[in-house]
Amino acid sequence: MSNPPELIERGIFVKQLLADPGAMLIVCGLGFVGSDVAAAGDRPLNFYIHGVMGAAASVGLGLALARKDRRVLVVTGDGELMMNIGSLATIAAQRPTNLSIVVLDNERLGATGSQLSLTSHGVDIAGIARASGFPDAITVRSPDEAPNAIKRIRSGDGPFLAVVKVSRERVRAAVPLWDGVELKARFRKALPA
Repeated sequence: MSNPPELIERGIFVKQLLADPGAMLIVCGLGFVGSDVAAAGDRPLNFYIHGVMGAAASVGLGLALARKDRRVLVVTGDGELMMNIGSLATIAAQRPTNLSIVVLDNERLGATGSQLSLTSHGVDIAGIARASGFPDAITVRSPDEAPNAIKRIRSGDGPFLAVVKVSRERVRAAVPLWDGVELKARFRKALPA
């Protein structure tokens, strides 16, 4: 009998991913993903989405198209992305080379009670991205694969998507700002025209 694969600790992965983000623009999906990103280091160029499930990838696309001079990273969850899975087709058609999407996949709907998500039933988000036209999309399944995936996420040509199979622990950190108007103003002030 073989041992089950070791899952990636989500808090550690996000901290490694976001270490020294420089001028990168980071869009956070709702729920615990925002807490993960805030725990790794809040900054004005982090844009936290609250109350709009499924919007993170589309917001990231808009930023990537509007600011081709900046690398854009979307960090979201499996449940959040599945609420607007069609956004992957739009992203693939637009081909923003400065956009990467990281899907923290714990196979649960963490913000609503940890019900099983569609990925727990075999839905392959990276496969959907490739079938939609993404030039590259991967699934990261072990801590050993994480360092190479982080390099690719942070520096490769996009659009690129990485599904990261993470543990189910919750990172509890206060997101610094919940008011959408204030978040938008803070982000716009930090990102000169």
